[in-house]
Amino acid sequence: MSNRILVTGASGNIGRALVAALGARGADFQVMSSRPGTAPAGLREVQGDFTQLDSLQAAFAGVDTLFLLLPLVPGIEEMARNAVDAAKAAGVKHIVRSSGAGADAHSPASLARVHGEIDDRVMASGIPFTLLRPSSFMQNHLNFYAGSIQAASAVYAPRGEGAVGLIDVRDIAEVAALVLADPAAHVGAVYTLTGGEALTDAQSVAAISRAVGREIRYVDVPEAAAVEAMTQMGFAPTLIDWLMSLNHVIKQGWAAGLSDDVKRLTGHAPRTFDAFAREHAAAWR
Repeated sequence: MSNRILVTGASGNIGRALVAALGARGADFQVMSSRPGTAPAGLREVQGDFTQLDSLQAAFAGVDTLFLLLPLVPGIEEMARNAVDAAKAAGVKHIVRSSGAGADAHSPASLARVHGEIDDRVMASGIPFTLLRPSSFMQNHLNFYAGSIQAASAVYAPRGEGAVGLIDVRDIAEVAALVLADPAAHVGAVYTLTGGEALTDAQSVAAISRAVGREIRYVDVPEAAAVEAMTQMGFAPTLIDWLMSLNHVIKQGWAAGLSDDVKRLTGHAPRTFDAFAREHAAAWR
């Protein structure tokens, strides 16, 4: 039986790792891009734009299993509606949705709420589904904090002493690849993907300090200062609200829960932050 896979979000953190994992499996897949030539080199590419329903219907034609990873930008709700409607029209047989830990349409936290609302839309679509709900990425320490670590030997964030089960995106991708390869075995499943330990920012920064051989500080900044910094960087108000809601959840200790789904599905423990820090030490020096 054919299982033609389409990967959206292939150029992002999870997407790049997923493309590698699917390639290692020899899976029959292609990637969707909104701009020609922007997909990772060597991959089969189709054009599709989440804001344009017709383009999605064309991109999803002939697809059996859709990996749905939406960009975290204002308008994500409309993009989700377009994606689900297009998947139904195109006859997609299974949606594997990349969501977020704690997703809940009734959550007081705005980011968890928007993820929950989108999850509900996927579940109500009538298309068999699997939901992946990962916690915060270890790779955030590369993508968002490398500059301040290099320049000031510090990480600035408004999360106090809250802990989170940081996960390496390669573990997320491994789970996603095995689900995409055999979607029938995961119909209706909701997997929460975390690392094996809950770390505070001070603890993760201490691991980076050990890896680079110099002291890196964690500076717990006031929430107002974090909002001001993101505003000056040009972040949209909606995005700031989502990110600050995540910071608040972590600060309250609500993101410290751990799941064994990664180990149960892959057969091995998730990567540790200590190992991640040693592997990427050069990026912070």
